[in-house]
Amino acid sequence: MPYSVWEKTVPRIADGFLQCAVYIYASLEDAKLGVHHGGSGFLVHVRFEQNRDWSEVYVVTNRHVVIAAKTPVVRMNRKDGDVEYISTDLSQWALHQDGDDIAVLPVRFRYEEVSYWSVASELFLSYPISAAQDVGIGDEAFMVGRFINHEGAEKNAPSVRFGTIAMMPTERIHSPYGIDQESFLVEVRSLPGYSGSAVFLYTANAMNDMSMMRDGRPRPTDIQFFGKGSNALEAVRFLKPKGPYLLGIDWCHIPRRAPVRNASGSPVDGDWYVEENTGMAGVIPAWKIMEVLNCEELVMQRKEADSKMTRKKAASPVSLDSATPESKPFTKQDFENALTKASRKVTPEPKS
Repeated sequence: MPYSVWEKTVPRIADGFLQCAVYIYASLEDAKLGVHHGGSGFLVHVRFEQNRDWSEVYVVTNRHVVIAAKTPVVRMNRKDGDVEYISTDLSQWALHQDGDDIAVLPVRFRYEEVSYWSVASELFLSYPISAAQDVGIGDEAFMVGRFINHEGAEKNAPSVRFGTIAMMPTERIHSPYGIDQESFLVEVRSLPGYSGSAVFLYTANAMNDMSMMRDGRPRPTDIQFFGKGSNALEAVRFLKPKGPYLLGIDWCHIPRRAPVRNASGSPVDGDWYVEENTGMAGVIPAWKIMEVLNCEELVMQRKEADSKMTRKKAASPVSLDSATPESKPFTKQDFENALTKASRKVTPEPKS
């Protein structure tokens, strides 16, 4: 089989990924007018411990987006073609305790009326997953968010930008909030308006990358693809896609200040400069979002809702006429199927 068949290509993304994106505005009036200010956000969900088919839904965005908005309004698309507005104030948002540029809002809306999909916490990239899948430079990523130059005024029309990991989160980026922010560098050409966007890791064909580890097992040294060698079945691991995982949240892009020059090529007086977009975006790792979702306040809220659901089920006078399967451990296949799980109740996987 020709090598070109297996070359890395930009994958076709399921349209349903667009439904996790939300828009953040400074006021209800701005949200209704669709002004070109504000930022992006996205929906995630965390399962209850006891009632695993139920979960709590959250809007995730950047701290700087909600602070700039002061009274953030979340705008979402409805199934009837209209839009849904959720007005909030800063006190309702949970911020990262160490000052990381992350804000989380527990959110309730009419789930049967809103067009949405949320990212399961099982799909968040973690240190163990990153190590087991050998995530690294060159892995492909895509970002779903708000391109304010063509964003959709009357309803949300998020766009997708594609890129690759350029630097692992070893070199921190200094934040205006005074912290050195743990960040991936992703060459995904972020712009103002994309702050708060979900960034997904998805290397559609990982066989031709240089990953030395998949599913926690090393690449065989004598792989004979499609051959009869002892490592033929082991080699199949490297045919599978890497992801999709939630890589993290976009929070900045890194510009270059280029001096303004005259016709002869000399810098003009007055220290004038223009900002050039280097194409490099700062992406806060998903495990930092998980730290906010697991803060004491949100954990207690989930436990209370979980207990309430358990009491409600116990009070039901009916018994369902169905056989209950024996409980099984959460397998890798379960994990890969987690993309089909949406918030509150199970909904279909995003379809192209």
